[in-house]
Amino acid sequence: MRFYFFATLLALLASAVAPVAAAGAAGPSVRDVVEFKKIVQPLANDAEALRRQTSPDGRRAFVVTRKADVASDCNRYEIVMLDLEPQRLAQGRPSATEVVFSFDAKFDEDSGYPALAEVQWAGDQTLVFRAKIHDEIFQVYSLNLSTRQVAQLTHSPMPIWSFAASGDLKRLVYVALVSNPPLKDGARSIVVGNQWARGVLYGQEPLKNQISKFRFYVEDVGTGPSPRPLGEPFFLTNAGLPMANISPDGRWAILPKYEPSRGPAWRQQYPLLDEITGVHGPAMKIDPLGYFTGSTAFTARRMVAWRLDDGHVQTIVDAPDDALPGGGQSRRDKAWLGTGSSIVLAGTHLPLVADQTSTASHVIEYWPDSGRWIVVAKLNGRLKSAVSVGDRLEVEDGTKTRQFQRAEGGGWREVAPVALVAKSKWSLEVQQALNEPPDVVATGPAGQVVRLTNFNPQFDAKTWGAVSTYRWLDAKGRSWEGGLLPPLDASPGKRLPLVIQAYLYRPNAFYLDGPNSRSQGYTSAYPGRAFVREGVLVLAMRYWPLNGSNENSAEENRIFNEGVKGAVDALVREGRVDPDRVGIIGFSATGAKVMNLITFSGLPMRAATIADGDSDTLFSYAITYASSDYTWWHKEMINGGIPVRPTLSSWMANDPALNTDCIGSALRIETYGRAISNYWDIYALMRRQYKPADLILIPSGTHGLSTPSERMISLQGNVDWFNFWLQGEKRDEPFLVAETQASLRAQYEAWDQMAVLKQADDGRPRCPLKSAG
Repeated sequence: MRFYFFATLLALLASAVAPVAAAGAAGPSVRDVVEFKKIVQPLANDAEALRRQTSPDGRRAFVVTRKADVASDCNRYEIVMLDLEPQRLAQGRPSATEVVFSFDAKFDEDSGYPALAEVQWAGDQTLVFRAKIHDEIFQVYSLNLSTRQVAQLTHSPMPIWSFAASGDLKRLVYVALVSNPPLKDGARSIVVGNQWARGVLYGQEPLKNQISKFRFYVEDVGTGPSPRPLGEPFFLTNAGLPMANISPDGRWAILPKYEPSRGPAWRQQYPLLDEITGVHGPAMKIDPLGYFTGSTAFTARRMVAWRLDDGHVQTIVDAPDDALPGGGQSRRDKAWLGTGSSIVLAGTHLPLVADQTSTASHVIEYWPDSGRWIVVAKLNGRLKSAVSVGDRLEVEDGTKTRQFQRAEGGGWREVAPVALVAKSKWSLEVQQALNEPPDVVATGPAGQVVRLTNFNPQFDAKTWGAVSTYRWLDAKGRSWEGGLLPPLDASPGKRLPLVIQAYLYRPNAFYLDGPNSRSQGYTSAYPGRAFVREGVLVLAMRYWPLNGSNENSAEENRIFNEGVKGAVDALVREGRVDPDRVGIIGFSATGAKVMNLITFSGLPMRAATIADGDSDTLFSYAITYASSDYTWWHKEMINGGIPVRPTLSSWMANDPALNTDCIGSALRIETYGRAISNYWDIYALMRRQYKPADLILIPSGTHGLSTPSERMISLQGNVDWFNFWLQGEKRDEPFLVAETQASLRAQYEAWDQMAVLKQADDGRPRCPLKSAG
């Protein structure tokens, strides 16, 4: 009887949902969005990076671009040369841009780690860079700009992740991955200890699934002997890649040394270190024995000096630095002076005796040959960067820019800051706006601006849609911000379907396909402007309020839910949104927030997507064991304790997987990589209850999808998903990789069945845990 009821509903629904051809009218397609050319170096509008991308003689500069090609399923990388001849710029007639090197990368899986990176000048006629040419592993190459000849400088058996070259390119220091399979040679078993499940279960062959270990090496170019290691292998910590360093004369390197055993004592002496550890390295508090997790999210480090001729290592100052995890690990905090007789080291603490404390880090100058050092300045905040230009040293001290100049007789004196510019006196800037793609302009000494690039001439806000900043209040009076992107054919008074893309939003950065928090954006799941032609209103929402933060708080999910509810209520009240046709997408950090929202908030989200998302379920808690002390600590904080008595009841009340009967949204789950990931529990439990759920696995994908075909699957899949659930529309033209008329038809047959099941599920009694936050 029940089967007949479902079959009848399915037949009725199938006849009511009409297929639609892919729109050919105004608005970009998903392919147009995927194939948009992006600047990948510099990563953002970084004035110092652009200054360094100017040649030493100031006559030209470079940028690096990446453009996907769906037909070949490759990403094309180009080094583009820009003309900075002052006379031509003054006349507003610079020479046309010139591509001096390019290659196609087919195995280019991660947008965050482009296949061409760290391009830098070595004199006026040579560039050096790290690349995966011919889809081989990362090596270091040089490019002679006069002859266009490319030479391979390193021959590492393992991928290189950072490098530094001497001025004459005869010696390089680099950091490379070290193979770290869980089953060692000759072994027949694995003692798991406190190792992460992904590395233990899936790390025997693929490097990307292993628990990452690195090692520094020095290589003398063209001499034949194998690269020489500098120190022992070390685990990746601090959520940031270790950076290589070498003096211009090639005699010394200043490299990080990670010392977790010294963390507890250093925390007592250095409050800046204690502050970092309390947020990013909770293992020291929650697991002081190191029994169930190590300090993987944050480990204290200090810099040491390596004499490269003989591998001698020496202490600079026996104290940690103040670098934050993530991007802080690659900040500019070292500047060699002259040919390399001394170096400025910024953001380091100074040695203390046992009963002393120091609230400040410092800038010092260090002479490695003698081991002598002097204090340049005491910092007032945490160091952001330090760079040397001519006889000046510029330091970003917290929120303040400070400059220092050589004093007579040695030492340094603080002076009033002035602009640090290239020799040509023209500075570079990546110019962009919400509806203006990033391009490079040159600004002259008299304030004149000359545009140097036009990477995406096809873009026009009139046909690609116009984003505007939208602000609203939640029920508690908090102010929120996002970017609102209406369809081109939106007519006044017409209520539209709404898709919320929850992550980040910057009102001054170009918006393309997702959070516009960086020049690259985020490349997974968010269709962005591809919704313009679909008649869907998009809200790119910042996931915490303007007047506060909901990070690292037991209340962060409730605050997020109230922000989403405030946005939907405001847009419905303004007559712009149909409250019965609202969907939401969460990626990475917002995956867990979206999961909580569709489970507990009571908001009528008809459809949702979670793409490679964080999760706060018991299953995720188990499989992320030992992956990161921060990860476990955060899950415990969100769920009110660990999942045993006396906090078991709290965990059960907050864990979405233990309350899947409360989920009312049709849920699309995207997971990237072959290893077991989050949301298998949610998916299985929803399917067991005949709730609409789809799980899309992209085996070779990584967190930031980069391969064109995989981006098409993710972005087009979400356009299709929300068109179906919010508008009852179907695509009838196959154009994804390996897609056929039959497979496309099967996709919609499966979704039709889900729609019938959803109708039955919607008729069940309301979940008692539902509330409006």
